[in-house]
Amino acid sequence: MTEIRTKSELISALKDSNLRAEDWFLKIPADEFFTRHGEVWSPSDNVDHMIKAVKPITKALNLPKITLQTMLGKAEKPSVSYEELCKIYRDELAKGALASGRYLPDQESPSENAEQKKKDLLQQWSIASDELVSVVEKWQENDLDNYLLPHPILGKLTVREMIFFTIYHNLRHASLAGD
Repeated sequence: MTEIRTKSELISALKDSNLRAEDWFLKIPADEFFTRHGEVWSPSDNVDHMIKAVKPITKALNLPKITLQTMLGKAEKPSVSYEELCKIYRDELAKGALASGRYLPDQESPSENAEQKKKDLLQQWSIASDELVSVVEKWQENDLDNYLLPHPILGKLTVREMIFFTIYHNLRHASLAGD
C-alpha cells in the first residue's frame, strides 16, 4: 500500500478497505458464509468481529475531545506509519495475541434463510463502516495525531494509528492484506 500521509488519503484508504472487504465477503456463497472449519472462524464470524471492532471506535470518535484527553491523555509521540503499525500488530499476533471478550464473534449457523441473514449481516457492516468514515471526516488533520484511543492488544494508539489499524484489520479479515 502506498504511504498514507494526509487525512484525505487516510479516509480514501479506509473507504477502499471497507469496500474491498465487503466485496470479498459478498462473493462467498451463503452456505459457505456461515460454515466454520474446526476452530477457524467462518466468514460470518469475521464480519461480526469487524463490526464489533469498528463500532467502539466510532463511538469514541464521537465523544468530546476533552473526554478522550481526560480518559487517555494526549499523544506524546508522533503517529507511526501505516506500515510500522501493521508490523507491530503482526508481531503481536505472532506472539499469540488473539481477539477476546466483546470482540469475539457470536454468529450462529442459520438453519434457514442463510442468504437473507448474510445480506443483513453485510448491511450491518456497511452501516458500521460508513459511520466510521463519517466521524473521521469530522476530525481535523492535526487532531488525528494528538488524541489517543485504547486498543485491546496494542495499547494506546493515536486516532490516525487506530484508523491505520482498522484499514489493515479489514483487509486481513477479508484475506486481502497480503501477509
